[in-house]
Amino acid sequence: MPNRRVRAVPSLLIAGAGGQGILFAGKFVAQAAMEEGMNVTWFPSYGAEVRGGTANCTVVISGDFIGSPIVSSPDILVVMNQASLERFCGKVREGGIMILNSSMVEGRAKTPADVKVVDVPAGDIAYGMGAPLAANMVMCGALVRAASICTRAGMERALKKLVVRGGAEALAVNKEALRRGWRHLGE
Repeated sequence: MPNRRVRAVPSLLIAGAGGQGILFAGKFVAQAAMEEGMNVTWFPSYGAEVRGGTANCTVVISGDFIGSPIVSSPDILVVMNQASLERFCGKVREGGIMILNSSMVEGRAKTPADVKVVDVPAGDIAYGMGAPLAANMVMCGALVRAASICTRAGMERALKKLVVRGGAEALAVNKEALRRGWRHLGE
């Protein structure tokens, strides 16, 4: 039976460029929600290029059965770069949330007035840790906090299951990135 203590997030879209860890971020959020007993779908989409091309994924989280992984109007949009903001900002559902990597996003494009915008300087935070590739996990920490997707313990369980390469050091870096993203929105 799903854990009802954590609020279900009907749908989210994570978007950025290839090489920014977009698909891993989506897998992480899906796994973290599963750790809390929720049903999830994860649906990746990426361009022909590997690094620098477009990449995005949708995650649907629910306490009930999920009919489709397709998301046309996400409740939450996580944006890692300017091109993704320009492409997806108009699709966020009324009353939704946009979480922007303010290290790489300048301006707001055509952000709907009824959408809450959360700025997270994920690139700067990750760079300050000496781990610039961990910006995706900084954003995940902020996302999990802003949307109440799971508990901190759920985040850690998910991370342990997904970070298999790099051993204890990679796990520690990703855990710290999540913690810093979480703490960016307050303790």
